Amino acid sequence: MAIHPNAVVSPTAQIGEGVTIGPFAVIEDDAVIGDRSVIDAAAQVRKRSQIGADCRIGSGALIGADPQFGGFDPETPSWVELGNENIIREYVTIHRSIDAEGKTTLGDGNFLMNGAHIGHDSHIGNHNTMANNVLVAGHVEVGNHCFFGGGSVYHQFVRIGDYVMAQGLAGMSLNMPPYVMAAGVNYVAGINAVGLRRAGFSAEARKEIKEAFRNLYLTSKSVNDVLEEAEGQEFLPETEAFYQFLREKAKKPVCIRYRKDAGDS
Repeated sequence: MAIHPNAVVSPTAQIGEGVTIGPFAVIEDDAVIGDRSVIDAAAQVRKRSQIGADCRIGSGALIGADPQFGGFDPETPSWVELGNENIIREYVTIHRSIDAEGKTTLGDGNFLMNGAHIGHDSHIGNHNTMANNVLVAGHVEVGNHCFFGGGSVYHQFVRIGDYVMAQGLAGMSLNMPPYVMAAGVNYVAGINAVGLRRAGFSAEARKEIKEAFRNLYLTSKSVNDVLEEAEGQEFLPETEAFYQFLREKAKKPVCIRYRKDAGDS
């Protein structure tokens, strides 16, 4: 363990083995830093926040700050929980929950680039990449293996399925099903075909996913029509996940606005 003499580390913080904490970093009361994690200069890990093993917290990053929520009581006992092997680059902000004993969560193996923000009570899965200045509002749910282009923004209560790729500067206030490419403001521009191939999806699975996509986006059917037709049919697990996303109740509707050239403007 290497703690710079100019770092401020609470005596109640739990610091794992092999942790490095740089100059002017702040580790507050009851924070937890997992084994071999690196906290760079001037980063802050606020009270009760939990950082997993083998994480990198960049300079100026702020983990567990108070949520941007009117009337929030700073004495509310809530926190942020990060899994293992996350890379959090410079000036990323991740805010704690607005609810007592609530938490904002980030899974394993995520890469958040400079200036990204995750709002209170959001839950981010595993192996996602958020490019510079991505803005995720409160109560957002993100699946796994997504890529969010720089400057893209996600409205509160939005759900994003697995393997979604979003263009830079995209704006989402509707739910995005798994495997789609999001572009513009609330448009789907196609299937994330390259991402699915790279992820090892079989040719059969990719074909079935494309058929499900066409059935939803290249017809005049409603989501309910599509689900009624799919009822009782057998699909590969990958395709079933697509339909399951459509079935789940949510505060936001599913985005069914398709425009192939949505990302060109």
